[in-house]
Amino acid sequence: MKNLLLLATFLVASISANAATFQGSTSGTFENPTGPSGMVTTGTGTDHFTWGEGAYTHSTYEYEKVCYWGCSYKKVTVDHYSDPSSLTYQGNNFNTDVNQTFIAGYMNFNNGIIYSGTQAETVDFALTLDFTSPSLFSETFTYGFSLDNTVNPQGDSVTFLNSVPTKFLSHEGTDYYFELTGFGIHTKKGIQLVDELFLKEGKDKTVKLLGQFTSMPSEVPLPAAVWLFGSGLMGFMAMRRRAKAQQA
Repeated sequence: MKNLLLLATFLVASISANAATFQGSTSGTFENPTGPSGMVTTGTGTDHFTWGEGAYTHSTYEYEKVCYWGCSYKKVTVDHYSDPSSLTYQGNNFNTDVNQTFIAGYMNFNNGIIYSGTQAETVDFALTLDFTSPSLFSETFTYGFSLDNTVNPQGDSVTFLNSVPTKFLSHEGTDYYFELTGFGIHTKKGIQLVDELFLKEGKDKTVKLLGQFTSMPSEVPLPAAVWLFGSGLMGFMAMRRRAKAQQA
C-alpha cells in the first residue's frame, strides 16, 4: 500500500513539474493606422511608425560664402521643422515561468510637433513571440494604441487599449494564455505599470512593454494514464476493505 501511495505522489509531482517554462524572443510591427483624410504616416508594417507632418518651429540665420570676383558672406534664413511623432519597438529575449511578469520589449515614444489634420488617431501593434521552449513555434498577438494629438503645446499621449489573456497553447493537460499588461515606467518606488504615456511636445521617452503568461487546466486536466491509475488504486483499496471484512 505504501508503494502505491508513493507512486501516486510521484505522478502528481511529475505533472506539476511539467508546467511550461517559456523561452524565446519578440518582434513587433505597427499596422492599420486610422485618422483624418489628411493623415500622413510612414513605417506601416515595420517596427518604426511615424505620424503627422512636422510643423515649423523656428528660424535661424546662417552665413553662406559667395565668391564671384571676390568672396563675401551672405546672410540666409534657415527654417526648422519638427520631426513627426513616432513609436519605435525594440524586441527582447525572454525566459520566464507562468505568472511572472517579464519584459516583452521596449517602446519609444517621440512626441513631435505636427500640423493639425495630419495626425493618426489609432494604430495596431502586432507583437510576435518566437518560442524556443517548450517547443519551436511562433504566435502573433494584436493590440490597439490610441494616439491623442492636441492642438496646444501642453503634450500628447499614447494609450494602450485594454487587452485580455489570449489562449495560444495547450500543453500536457494545461491551457496557456498570454497577456500584454501595459507600459512599465521607472519611479522612485520601482517600476510602475501604466496604460498611458504622456509627453510634452518635442520630448521622447523609452519604456518597458510588460507581459505575462498564465495557465488554466484543460477540459481534461490530467493525462488519461493518471485517471486509470487513480481508478485502479481506488479499486485496489475497495478490494482490501472487502477482504478485511470477510476476515472479520
